[in-house]
Amino acid sequence: MNPDFTFFEINGKKQQIIRGSLHLFNQGRSPWVIFCHGLTGQRMGPGYLYVKISRALAEAGISSARFDFRGSGESDGTFFEMNLSTMNADLIRVLQFINNQYQPSATILLGHSFGGLVVSSVVAQTSPEGLILLSPVGDVDALIEKRKALMAAGTNSSGFYELGPHEMTLSFVEKINGIDPVDTIFTNFHGELLLFQGDNDSQISVQESARYLRKAEQSGIKSDYHLLHGADHNFSRVSDVKILCTSMSNWIKERFR
Repeated sequence: MNPDFTFFEINGKKQQIIRGSLHLFNQGRSPWVIFCHGLTGQRMGPGYLYVKISRALAEAGISSARFDFRGSGESDGTFFEMNLSTMNADLIRVLQFINNQYQPSATILLGHSFGGLVVSSVVAQTSPEGLILLSPVGDVDALIEKRKALMAAGTNSSGFYELGPHEMTLSFVEKINGIDPVDTIFTNFHGELLLFQGDNDSQISVQESARYLRKAEQSGIKSDYHLLHGADHNFSRVSDVKILCTSMSNWIKERFR
């Protein structure tokens, strides 16, 4: 098996370019995994996590697309323009591109952290066959609470709030206020779910992401769960990466090949 690799550029809204990477299984149609990074993230993932997963998937005969949301990574736009609505639009645009160019045999959306919230928001419009969630945001109120200290600090001389090295506006909070990603997914999703969570995650608790599992059971959605002992929010250890790569590849081959 000799998977191919290439880059892509497509027009997003405001004629801003969305840039991404493709790992292609070159022996006919295949399942596709579309990666959605978290807030302040980019398409390679922390510690090149997404690259490692994409390579493992390609070796297993599974294609994938990784892209930078506008305002992140190498895509056009600035961080302060980015919010849930712009991220939703970017994901839908990438899905249109993949569907038109490659006709996936199945589409699986992968969301890490805030990317899980993005995935939940487009399920009704995109009807994926599968979802893979890595430490997904499951409690928007808790996320907003974490940002209150940032807002309390006030704006800088340019009129923006500062999130580490990034500038942002209140639009980010306004766009997620009142949303429940767990209810949103399972009101509209009828495929299969794979969820990974570390029990040493300082950003998303085991209890928060477990809401997805409880709701999946209530909704009759088949789900698989991996709780990685000692793993942090970004699955930073070699052993974590190996578990993610192997488990995802096997799950997709069993369910969608």
